[in-house]
Amino acid sequence: MSSKAGFNLVYCLIVVVAAIVVTFVVKQRFPQLHSAVAIGAFALIVVAHIYLAQHRNRSTYRMTNSLRRILEGDDQAVADTVAACSFGFRGKELADAVAELARLAKLLRYQKLQCELIVSNMTDGVIAVDSDGCITLVNRAAADLLGVKESELVAKKLIETELHPEVIRLGYESITQGKELSAEIQLPGQPPRVLKLRAVYLGQRERCGVSTLIIIEDLTEIRRHERVQKEFLSNVSHELRTPLTAVRTTAEALLSGAKNDTVLLDRFLRTILREADRLSNLVGDLTEIVRISSGLASTEKSNCEIEDIVFQAVEVVRPLARNKNISISVDVPKNLTVLCDGTQMVHAVRNLVDNAVKYTPEGGSVSVSAGSQDSKLYIRVQDTGIGIPQGEVSRIFERFYRVDKARSREYGGTGLGLSIVKEIVNAHGGEITVETELGKGSTFTIFIPTTTTCNSKSDQAQPGDKRS
Repeated sequence: MSSKAGFNLVYCLIVVVAAIVVTFVVKQRFPQLHSAVAIGAFALIVVAHIYLAQHRNRSTYRMTNSLRRILEGDDQAVADTVAACSFGFRGKELADAVAELARLAKLLRYQKLQCELIVSNMTDGVIAVDSDGCITLVNRAAADLLGVKESELVAKKLIETELHPEVIRLGYESITQGKELSAEIQLPGQPPRVLKLRAVYLGQRERCGVSTLIIIEDLTEIRRHERVQKEFLSNVSHELRTPLTAVRTTAEALLSGAKNDTVLLDRFLRTILREADRLSNLVGDLTEIVRISSGLASTEKSNCEIEDIVFQAVEVVRPLARNKNISISVDVPKNLTVLCDGTQMVHAVRNLVDNAVKYTPEGGSVSVSAGSQDSKLYIRVQDTGIGIPQGEVSRIFERFYRVDKARSREYGGTGLGLSIVKEIVNAHGGEITVETELGKGSTFTIFIPTTTTCNSKSDQAQPGDKRS
Protein backbone atom coordinates (compact mmCIF):
# COMPACT_ATOMS: atom_id res chain seq x y z
CA MET A 1 0.00 0.00 0.00
CA SER A 2 1.37 3.44 -0.96
CA SER A 3 1.90 6.18 1.63
CA LYS A 4 -0.75 8.30 -0.08
CA ALA A 5 -3.35 5.49 0.06
CA GLY A 6 -2.47 4.81 3.70
CA PHE A 7 -2.89 8.48 4.56
CA ASN A 8 -6.29 8.61 2.85
CA LEU A 9 -7.46 5.46 4.74
CA VAL A 10 -6.43 6.88 8.12
CA TYR A 11 -8.09 10.19 7.24
CA CYS A 12 -11.36 8.39 6.33
CA LEU A 13 -11.30 6.37 9.58
CA ILE A 14 -10.84 9.56 11.59
CA VAL A 15 -13.78 11.19 9.77
CA VAL A 16 -16.01 8.13 10.38
CA VAL A 17 -15.08 7.93 14.07
CA ALA A 18 -15.70 11.67 14.43
CA ALA A 19 -19.11 11.31 12.77
CA ILE A 20 -20.05 8.39 15.06
CA VAL A 21 -19.00 10.35 18.14
CA VAL A 22 -21.03 13.37 17.03
CA THR A 23 -24.08 11.17 16.36
CA PHE A 24 -23.75 9.47 19.75
CA VAL A 25 -23.49 12.81 21.53
CA VAL A 26 -26.52 14.15 19.70
CA LYS A 27 -28.61 11.10 20.69
CA GLN A 28 -27.49 11.35 24.31
CA ARG A 29 -28.15 15.07 24.65
CA PHE A 30 -31.26 15.17 22.54
CA PRO A 31 -33.01 11.79 22.97
CA GLN A 32 -36.25 13.27 21.74
CA LEU A 33 -34.76 13.62 18.22
CA HIS A 34 -35.54 10.86 15.86
CA SER A 35 -32.71 8.49 15.05
CA ALA A 36 -33.10 9.42 11.38
CA VAL A 37 -31.96 12.93 12.20
CA ALA A 38 -28.85 11.56 13.88
CA ILE A 39 -28.13 9.38 10.90
CA GLY A 40 -28.60 12.39 8.60
CA ALA A 41 -26.16 14.41 10.66
CA PHE A 42 -23.71 11.55 10.46
CA ALA A 43 -24.06 11.38 6.67
CA LEU A 44 -23.74 15.16 6.32
CA ILE A 45 -20.49 15.20 8.29
CA VAL A 46 -19.05 12.37 6.20
CA VAL A 47 -20.02 14.07 2.92
CA ALA A 48 -18.58 17.40 4.07
CA HIS A 49 -15.27 15.81 5.00
CA ILE A 50 -15.12 13.90 1.72
CA TYR A 51 -15.75 17.12 -0.20
CA LEU A 52 -13.04 18.96 1.72
CA ALA A 53 -10.58 16.10 1.14
CA GLN A 54 -11.27 16.05 -2.60
CA HIS A 55 -10.97 19.84 -2.77
CA ARG A 56 -7.62 19.65 -1.03
CA ASN A 57 -6.41 16.91 -3.38
CA ARG A 58 -7.48 18.91 -6.43
CA SER A 59 -5.76 22.03 -5.10
CA THR A 60 -2.58 20.09 -4.39
CA TYR A 61 -2.64 18.63 -7.92
CA ARG A 62 -3.20 22.05 -9.46
CA MET A 63 -0.35 23.51 -7.43
CA THR A 64 2.04 20.71 -8.41
CA ASN A 65 1.11 21.02 -12.07
CA SER A 66 1.39 24.82 -11.99
CA LEU A 67 4.79 24.73 -10.29
CA ARG A 68 6.03 22.41 -13.02
CA ARG A 69 4.71 24.81 -15.66
CA ILE A 70 6.40 27.74 -13.90
CA LEU A 71 9.76 25.97 -14.07
CA GLU A 72 9.12 25.26 -17.77
CA GLY A 73 8.53 28.97 -18.43
CA ASP A 74 4.73 29.20 -18.61
CA ASP A 75 3.81 32.71 -17.37
CA GLN A 76 0.10 31.86 -17.14
CA ALA A 77 0.98 29.20 -14.58
CA VAL A 78 1.65 31.88 -11.94
CA ALA A 79 -2.02 32.93 -11.79
CA ASP A 80 -3.13 29.29 -11.79
CA THR A 81 -0.80 28.48 -8.91
CA VAL A 82 -1.98 31.44 -6.83
CA ALA A 83 -5.54 30.22 -7.35
CA ALA A 84 -4.48 26.75 -6.19
CA CYS A 85 -3.21 28.26 -2.94
CA SER A 86 -6.70 29.24 -1.77
CA PHE A 87 -6.94 26.52 0.87
CA GLY A 88 -5.41 26.86 4.32
CA PHE A 89 -5.08 29.81 6.63
CA ARG A 90 -1.66 30.72 5.11
CA GLY A 91 -2.90 30.92 1.53
CA LYS A 92 -1.62 34.48 0.96
CA GLU A 93 1.88 33.71 2.21
CA LEU A 94 1.98 30.64 -0.01
CA ALA A 95 0.75 32.66 -3.01
CA ASP A 96 3.47 35.27 -2.41
CA ALA A 97 6.09 32.52 -2.20
CA VAL A 98 4.86 31.06 -5.50
CA ALA A 99 5.06 34.49 -7.17
CA GLU A 100 8.64 34.93 -5.91
CA LEU A 101 9.51 31.44 -7.15
CA ALA A 102 8.11 32.35 -10.57
CA ARG A 103 10.23 35.52 -10.65
CA LEU A 104 13.41 33.65 -9.73
CA ALA A 105 12.68 30.88 -12.25
CA LYS A 106 12.19 33.48 -14.99
CA LEU A 107 15.43 35.23 -14.02
CA LEU A 108 17.34 31.94 -14.10
CA ARG A 109 15.91 31.07 -17.52
CA TYR A 110 16.91 34.51 -18.83
CA GLN A 111 20.44 34.25 -17.43
CA LYS A 112 20.83 30.74 -18.84
CA LEU A 113 19.65 31.86 -22.28
CA GLN A 114 21.95 34.88 -22.10
CA CYS A 115 24.96 32.71 -21.25
CA GLU A 116 24.11 30.23 -24.01
CA LEU A 117 23.84 33.03 -26.59
CA ILE A 118 27.15 34.55 -25.52
CA VAL A 119 29.04 31.25 -25.53
CA SER A 120 27.51 29.97 -28.77
CA ASN A 121 28.36 33.20 -30.63
CA MET A 122 31.92 33.59 -29.37
CA THR A 123 34.59 33.55 -32.08
CA ASP A 124 36.88 31.63 -29.72
CA GLY A 125 36.11 27.98 -29.10
CA VAL A 126 35.07 26.87 -25.60
CA ILE A 127 35.02 23.33 -24.18
CA ALA A 128 33.87 22.85 -20.57
CA VAL A 129 35.13 19.75 -18.74
CA ASP A 130 34.15 18.42 -15.30
CA SER A 131 36.50 16.98 -12.68
CA ASP A 132 36.27 13.50 -14.26
CA GLY A 133 37.33 14.77 -17.68
CA CYS A 134 33.80 14.56 -19.08
CA ILE A 135 32.79 17.25 -21.58
CA THR A 136 29.73 19.20 -20.40
CA LEU A 137 29.64 21.99 -22.99
CA VAL A 138 31.00 22.69 -26.48
CA ASN A 139 30.24 25.86 -28.44
CA ARG A 140 29.91 26.08 -32.21
CA ALA A 141 33.27 27.82 -32.68
CA ALA A 142 35.16 25.00 -30.93
CA ALA A 143 33.50 22.37 -33.11
CA ASP A 144 34.26 24.33 -36.29
CA LEU A 145 37.87 25.06 -35.36
CA LEU A 146 38.59 21.43 -34.45
CA GLY A 147 36.61 20.02 -37.37
CA VAL A 148 34.14 17.96 -35.32
CA LYS A 149 30.43 17.99 -34.47
CA GLU A 150 29.17 19.23 -31.10
CA SER A 151 27.07 16.07 -30.67
CA GLU A 152 30.24 13.96 -30.97
CA LEU A 153 31.76 15.58 -27.88
CA VAL A 154 29.07 16.45 -25.31
CA ALA A 155 28.70 13.93 -22.44
CA LYS A 156 31.86 12.08 -23.51
CA LYS A 157 35.17 11.94 -21.71
CA LEU A 158 38.09 13.68 -23.39
CA ILE A 159 39.94 10.40 -23.78
CA GLU A 160 36.95 8.90 -25.63
CA THR A 161 36.92 11.58 -28.33
CA GLU A 162 38.99 11.97 -31.50
CA LEU A 163 40.19 15.44 -30.56
CA HIS A 164 43.79 16.50 -31.17
CA PRO A 165 46.06 14.78 -28.58
CA GLU A 166 47.25 18.15 -27.31
CA VAL A 167 43.67 19.19 -26.46
CA ILE A 168 43.17 16.00 -24.45
CA ARG A 169 46.53 16.34 -22.69
CA LEU A 170 45.94 19.96 -21.69
CA GLY A 171 42.47 19.17 -20.34
CA TYR A 172 43.58 16.33 -18.08
CA GLU A 173 46.79 18.02 -16.91
CA SER A 174 44.89 21.19 -15.99
CA ILE A 175 42.49 19.11 -13.86
CA THR A 176 45.19 17.03 -12.15
CA GLN A 177 47.71 19.84 -11.65
CA GLY A 178 45.12 22.49 -10.83
CA LYS A 179 46.67 25.26 -12.93
CA GLU A 180 46.38 27.08 -16.25
CA LEU A 181 48.22 25.57 -19.22
CA SER A 182 48.63 26.64 -22.85
CA ALA A 183 49.95 25.26 -26.13
CA GLU A 184 49.88 25.94 -29.87
CA ILE A 185 48.94 23.34 -32.46
CA GLN A 186 48.75 23.20 -36.24
CA LEU A 187 45.99 21.30 -38.02
CA PRO A 188 46.43 20.07 -41.61
CA GLY A 189 44.66 21.92 -44.39
CA GLN A 190 45.08 24.54 -47.10
CA PRO A 191 46.29 26.70 -45.55
CA PRO A 192 47.22 24.86 -42.32
CA ARG A 193 45.21 26.11 -39.35
CA VAL A 194 47.14 27.37 -36.32
CA LEU A 195 45.29 27.21 -32.99
CA LYS A 196 46.23 28.43 -29.53
CA LEU A 197 44.91 26.24 -26.70
CA ARG A 198 44.46 27.53 -23.16
CA ALA A 199 43.20 25.28 -20.36
CA VAL A 200 41.88 27.39 -17.45
CA TYR A 201 41.44 25.56 -14.13
CA LEU A 202 38.30 26.67 -12.24
CA GLY A 203 38.58 24.36 -9.24
CA GLN A 204 36.44 21.45 -8.07
CA ARG A 205 33.05 23.05 -8.68
CA GLU A 206 30.74 20.08 -8.37
CA ARG A 207 27.57 22.18 -8.23
CA CYS A 208 28.18 23.73 -11.66
CA GLY A 209 29.72 20.62 -13.22
CA VAL A 210 32.75 22.47 -14.64
CA SER A 211 36.33 22.03 -13.50
CA THR A 212 38.33 23.28 -16.51
CA LEU A 213 37.63 25.46 -19.53
CA ILE A 214 39.59 24.79 -22.73
CA ILE A 215 39.64 27.99 -24.79
CA ILE A 216 40.63 27.74 -28.47
CA GLU A 217 41.83 30.79 -30.43
CA ASP A 218 42.42 30.80 -34.19
CA LEU A 219 45.87 32.30 -34.87
CA THR A 220 46.01 31.34 -38.56
CA GLU A 221 45.55 34.86 -39.90
CA ILE A 222 47.86 36.38 -37.28
CA ARG A 223 50.67 33.92 -38.07
CA ARG A 224 50.16 34.45 -41.80
CA HIS A 225 50.35 38.20 -41.31
CA GLU A 226 53.53 37.85 -39.27
CA ARG A 227 55.07 35.65 -41.97
CA VAL A 228 54.11 38.09 -44.72
CA GLN A 229 55.51 41.02 -42.73
CA LYS A 230 58.83 39.20 -42.29
CA GLU A 231 58.95 38.52 -46.03
CA PHE A 232 58.11 42.16 -46.69
CA LEU A 233 60.90 43.44 -44.44
CA SER A 234 63.32 41.07 -46.14
CA ASN A 235 62.19 42.23 -49.59
CA VAL A 236 62.27 45.93 -48.74
CA SER A 237 65.67 45.56 -47.11
CA HIS A 238 67.03 43.95 -50.26
CA GLU A 239 65.32 46.40 -52.61
CA LEU A 240 66.68 49.37 -50.67
CA ARG A 241 70.15 47.94 -50.23
CA THR A 242 70.64 46.96 -53.88
CA PRO A 243 70.13 50.41 -55.51
CA LEU A 244 71.85 52.21 -52.64
CA THR A 245 74.86 49.94 -53.01
CA ALA A 246 74.92 50.58 -56.76
CA VAL A 247 74.68 54.35 -56.26
CA ARG A 248 77.38 54.31 -53.59
CA THR A 249 79.74 52.15 -55.67
CA THR A 250 79.22 54.31 -58.76
CA ALA A 251 79.75 57.53 -56.81
CA GLU A 252 82.98 56.16 -55.32
CA ALA A 253 84.18 55.20 -58.79
CA LEU A 254 83.46 58.69 -60.07
CA LEU A 255 85.34 60.24 -57.17
CA SER A 256 88.26 57.91 -57.83
CA GLY A 257 88.80 59.40 -61.28
CA ALA A 258 86.19 57.78 -63.52
CA LYS A 259 84.56 61.19 -63.97
CA ASN A 260 87.46 62.14 -66.23
CA ASP A 261 86.51 59.34 -68.64
CA THR A 262 83.60 60.58 -70.76
CA VAL A 263 82.35 57.07 -71.58
CA LEU A 264 82.49 55.89 -67.97
CA LEU A 265 80.96 59.13 -66.74
CA ASP A 266 77.97 58.73 -69.03
CA ARG A 267 77.49 55.06 -68.09
CA PHE A 268 77.82 55.70 -64.35
CA LEU A 269 75.40 58.62 -64.43
CA ARG A 270 72.86 56.44 -66.23
CA THR A 271 73.35 53.79 -63.53
CA ILE A 272 72.71 56.34 -60.80
CA LEU A 273 69.60 57.58 -62.62
CA ARG A 274 68.28 54.03 -63.10
CA GLU A 275 68.80 53.12 -59.46
CA ALA A 276 67.22 56.41 -58.36
CA ASP A 277 64.15 55.52 -60.43
CA ARG A 278 64.10 52.11 -58.80
CA LEU A 279 64.15 53.70 -55.35
CA SER A 280 61.45 56.14 -56.39
CA ASN A 281 59.19 53.30 -57.54
CA LEU A 282 59.77 51.46 -54.29
CA VAL A 283 58.90 54.51 -52.19
CA GLY A 284 55.84 55.12 -54.37
CA ASP A 285 54.56 51.57 -53.87
CA LEU A 286 55.19 51.73 -50.13
CA THR A 287 53.39 55.06 -49.87
CA GLU A 288 50.43 53.79 -51.89
CA ILE A 289 50.02 50.58 -49.88
CA VAL A 290 50.14 52.55 -46.62
CA ARG A 291 47.47 54.95 -47.91
CA ILE A 292 45.26 52.06 -49.03
CA SER A 293 45.65 50.00 -45.85
CA SER A 294 44.97 53.04 -43.65
CA GLY A 295 41.89 54.09 -45.62
CA LEU A 296 43.44 57.43 -46.62
CA ALA A 297 43.33 56.69 -50.36
CA SER A 298 39.93 58.15 -51.27
CA THR A 299 38.66 57.77 -54.84
CA GLU A 300 37.79 60.95 -56.76
CA LYS A 301 35.71 59.69 -59.66
CA SER A 302 35.10 61.41 -62.96
CA ASN A 303 34.44 60.36 -66.56
CA CYS A 304 37.76 59.07 -67.90
CA GLU A 305 38.51 57.69 -71.35
CA ILE A 306 39.81 54.14 -71.20
CA GLU A 307 42.05 54.86 -74.19
CA ASP A 308 43.82 57.64 -72.26
CA ILE A 309 44.18 55.47 -69.13
CA VAL A 310 45.75 52.61 -71.08
CA PHE A 311 47.98 54.94 -73.12
CA GLN A 312 49.40 56.63 -70.00
CA ALA A 313 50.02 53.29 -68.30
CA VAL A 314 51.72 51.70 -71.32
CA GLU A 315 53.96 54.68 -72.10
CA VAL A 316 55.56 54.45 -68.66
CA VAL A 317 56.52 50.81 -69.24
CA ARG A 318 57.58 51.06 -72.92
CA PRO A 319 61.26 51.83 -72.16
CA LEU A 320 61.56 48.61 -70.14
CA ALA A 321 59.81 46.68 -72.92
CA ARG A 322 62.18 48.08 -75.57
CA ASN A 323 65.19 47.06 -73.50
CA LYS A 324 63.89 43.47 -73.52
CA ASN A 325 62.74 43.57 -77.14
CA ILE A 326 59.13 42.98 -76.02
CA SER A 327 56.32 44.35 -78.18
CA ILE A 328 53.28 45.96 -76.53
CA SER A 329 50.08 46.14 -78.57
CA VAL A 330 47.01 48.14 -77.55
CA ASP A 331 43.45 47.57 -78.78
CA VAL A 332 40.99 49.92 -77.07
CA PRO A 333 37.75 51.32 -78.58
CA LYS A 334 37.62 55.08 -78.98
CA ASN A 335 35.28 57.18 -76.83
CA LEU A 336 34.82 54.39 -74.28
CA THR A 337 34.64 56.08 -70.88
CA VAL A 338 34.37 54.94 -67.29
CA LEU A 339 33.45 56.72 -64.07
CA CYS A 340 36.60 56.22 -62.01
CA ASP A 341 39.56 57.80 -60.28
CA GLY A 342 41.80 58.29 -63.31
CA THR A 343 45.07 58.42 -61.37
CA GLN A 344 44.33 55.22 -59.48
CA MET A 345 43.15 53.38 -62.59
CA VAL A 346 46.31 54.36 -64.50
CA HIS A 347 48.32 53.06 -61.54
CA ALA A 348 46.45 49.73 -61.60
CA VAL A 349 46.85 49.19 -65.36
CA ARG A 350 50.51 50.29 -65.23
CA ASN A 351 51.23 47.72 -62.50
CA LEU A 352 49.66 44.95 -64.61
CA VAL A 353 51.59 45.94 -67.75
CA ASP A 354 54.81 46.36 -65.75
CA ASN A 355 54.40 42.86 -64.28
CA ALA A 356 53.68 41.43 -67.72
CA VAL A 357 56.86 42.94 -69.17
CA LYS A 358 59.01 41.92 -66.19
CA TYR A 359 57.96 38.28 -66.31
CA THR A 360 58.01 37.89 -70.10
CA PRO A 361 61.28 36.64 -71.63
CA GLU A 362 63.10 38.75 -74.22
CA GLY A 363 61.41 38.76 -77.60
CA GLY A 364 57.96 38.07 -76.12
CA SER A 365 54.81 40.15 -76.41
CA VAL A 366 52.24 41.91 -74.23
CA SER A 367 48.78 42.99 -75.36
CA VAL A 368 46.37 45.39 -73.68
CA SER A 369 42.70 45.49 -74.70
CA ALA A 370 39.41 46.88 -73.40
CA GLY A 371 35.72 46.63 -74.14
CA SER A 372 32.36 45.46 -72.78
CA GLN A 373 31.48 41.95 -71.70
CA ASP A 374 28.41 40.65 -69.83
CA SER A 375 27.27 44.18 -68.94
CA LYS A 376 30.70 44.99 -67.55
CA LEU A 377 33.56 47.08 -68.83
CA TYR A 378 36.90 45.28 -68.89
CA ILE A 379 40.60 46.07 -69.29
CA ARG A 380 42.69 43.00 -70.15
CA VAL A 381 46.48 42.57 -70.02
CA GLN A 382 47.84 39.41 -71.67
CA ASP A 383 51.46 38.27 -71.91
CA THR A 384 53.55 35.40 -73.24
CA GLY A 385 55.56 35.17 -70.04
CA ILE A 386 56.55 32.43 -67.63
CA GLY A 387 53.06 31.93 -66.17
CA ILE A 388 52.07 31.22 -62.57
CA PRO A 389 51.85 27.80 -60.85
CA GLN A 390 48.20 26.96 -60.15
CA GLY A 391 48.93 26.42 -56.47
CA GLU A 392 50.13 30.03 -56.15
CA VAL A 393 47.30 31.81 -58.00
CA SER A 394 45.13 32.22 -54.89
CA ARG A 395 47.91 34.13 -53.10
CA ILE A 396 49.33 36.45 -55.76
CA PHE A 397 47.15 39.37 -54.63
CA GLU A 398 48.36 39.14 -51.04
CA ARG A 399 50.45 42.05 -49.93
CA PHE A 400 54.20 41.43 -50.16
CA TYR A 401 53.70 37.94 -51.60
CA ARG A 402 56.01 36.69 -54.34
CA VAL A 403 55.71 33.44 -56.28
CA ASP A 404 59.44 33.07 -56.94
CA LYS A 405 61.38 35.17 -54.46
CA ALA A 406 64.76 34.76 -56.17
CA ARG A 407 63.41 35.66 -59.62
CA SER A 408 61.29 38.50 -58.21
CA ARG A 409 64.36 40.11 -56.71
CA GLU A 410 66.10 39.75 -60.06
CA TYR A 411 63.23 41.64 -61.73
CA GLY A 412 62.83 44.17 -58.91
CA GLY A 413 59.73 45.21 -57.01
CA THR A 414 58.42 44.62 -53.52
CA GLY A 415 55.53 42.25 -54.08
CA LEU A 416 53.07 45.13 -53.63
CA GLY A 417 52.05 45.72 -57.24
CA LEU A 418 49.20 43.22 -57.57
CA SER A 419 47.84 43.91 -54.09
CA ILE A 420 47.65 47.61 -55.01
CA VAL A 421 45.78 46.68 -58.20
CA LYS A 422 43.25 44.62 -56.26
CA GLU A 423 42.68 47.37 -53.69
CA ILE A 424 42.07 49.93 -56.44
CA VAL A 425 39.68 47.63 -58.30
CA ASN A 426 37.78 46.86 -55.09
CA ALA A 427 37.46 50.59 -54.38
CA HIS A 428 35.67 50.91 -57.74
CA GLY A 429 33.29 48.03 -56.97
CA GLY A 430 34.97 45.80 -59.55
CA GLU A 431 36.87 42.54 -59.63
CA ILE A 432 40.04 41.14 -61.17
CA THR A 433 40.51 37.66 -62.61
CA VAL A 434 43.55 35.63 -63.61
CA GLU A 435 44.01 33.00 -66.30
CA THR A 436 47.46 31.46 -66.47
CA GLU A 437 49.38 28.52 -67.84
CA LEU A 438 52.87 27.73 -66.64
CA GLY A 439 55.43 28.43 -69.34
CA LYS A 440 52.91 30.04 -71.71
CA GLY A 441 51.79 33.25 -70.06
CA SER A 442 49.07 34.93 -68.02
CA THR A 443 45.99 37.08 -68.60
CA PHE A 444 44.79 39.59 -66.00
CA THR A 445 41.36 41.15 -66.52
CA ILE A 446 39.88 44.08 -64.59
CA PHE A 447 36.06 44.23 -64.61
CA ILE A 448 34.17 47.41 -63.67
CA PRO A 449 30.36 47.18 -63.20
CA THR A 450 28.27 49.00 -65.79
CA THR A 451 26.63 51.01 -63.00
CA THR A 452 29.85 53.00 -62.83
CA THR A 453 30.39 53.27 -66.58
CA CYS A 454 28.99 55.54 -69.23
CA ASN A 455 29.72 56.35 -72.85
CA SER A 456 29.61 60.10 -72.92
CA LYS A 457 30.74 60.65 -76.50
CA SER A 458 28.85 58.00 -78.40
CA ASP A 459 26.23 55.37 -77.79
CA GLN A 460 28.45 52.64 -79.18
CA ALA A 461 32.21 52.25 -78.93
CA GLN A 462 34.10 52.65 -82.16
CA PRO A 463 37.03 50.39 -83.00
CA GLY A 464 40.25 52.06 -81.91
CA ASP A 465 43.68 52.18 -83.38
CA LYS A 466 46.02 49.33 -82.60
CA ARG A 467 49.28 50.67 -81.26
CA SER A 468 52.47 48.70 -81.01
